Amino acid sequence: MFDDFEDIVETVREPLIVLDSDLRVLSANRSFYKSFRVTPGETVGNRIYDLGNRQWDIPGLRTLLEDILPKNNKFDDYEVEHIFSNIGPKTMLLNARRITHKEKSSPMILLAIEDITKFRKLERERKNILSMFAHDMKNPAVTSEGFLSRLIQGKIGALTEEQQNYLEIIQSELNKLSQLISDFLQFSRYEAMDYKPVQAPFNIEEEVRKNIEAEKVEAEKRELLIGLEHLDTITPIVNADIAMVNRVIRNLLVNAIKYTNPGGSVTIKISDRGNEILVSVTDTGMGIPEDRLPYIFDAFYRAGNSKGSGLGLCIARGIIEGHGGRIWAESIPAHGSTFHFTLPK
Repeated sequence: MFDDFEDIVETVREPLIVLDSDLRVLSANRSFYKSFRVTPGETVGNRIYDLGNRQWDIPGLRTLLEDILPKNNKFDDYEVEHIFSNIGPKTMLLNARRITHKEKSSPMILLAIEDITKFRKLERERKNILSMFAHDMKNPAVTSEGFLSRLIQGKIGALTEEQQNYLEIIQSELNKLSQLISDFLQFSRYEAMDYKPVQAPFNIEEEVRKNIEAEKVEAEKRELLIGLEHLDTITPIVNADIAMVNRVIRNLLVNAIKYTNPGGSVTIKISDRGNEILVSVTDTGMGIPEDRLPYIFDAFYRAGNSKGSGLGLCIARGIIEGHGGRIWAESIPAHGSTFHFTLPK
């Protein structure tokens, strides 16, 4: 009846099925039959929920499919994890569209199925391996720091000035290594979706002022002005994880100071946006090129000559999004940057 259409469906390598308005299977391609180990005889003419002893009666999928034709809806990359009795657990991305055909009087639904089971398995394994690797690196670093500290303090004998200088350099580099490992461990938590904010009400203005005070010495060394812009009358109370939010504020302040030339300024502003608080950190530094701006929150991305882990902004994004907020940046090269983040009240 619509052979040309079926020929096109057959050329696609991912599983495809075509449903009628009653969500009965009109046709499926060879990839569908091969992937799910079913035959045309037990598939065509049956409602999708009844296939394979009702294995496709998946929570959430029914509602999505039933809304496509009457509401002309569609859905993209709907991820489903499901255990099929004959093929085992599968992780799939489902995409569906309303389609029409000149030889069919009623519209149909085209459902595309992408099997990402192996990809998700490899992703989990990669995250676990990296997390274990970072954790195993942390232990010898901490032990080495302890023994090195004893040496520097002269607890096992006096040191020459040259020996003291060398050991202090080693200690400084070891501290940097420990921070990189800590960043990586923190990042692996967000990647593994293990991060759950410990939320409690607190005054974000007070925390911003504390962070500014903590960074004032470094700012003064670099001849920078740093401060909090005068606030309108607001109630700057948010319900959030105070330690994690402080980490975001400190990260943005440190970056702003690092990339701002002497004589410049770093300013934080807090704004009330109804149901949320907006925090903005503005510097008059070197700015970020437009072509790099979309990638600065990606893991391990380092702009310019940065020597950090490339994880600070990625971790900040994980923290803010874990609270239901947003974080983004605006920048003009050679004029400065502003990093914004929001938190629900």
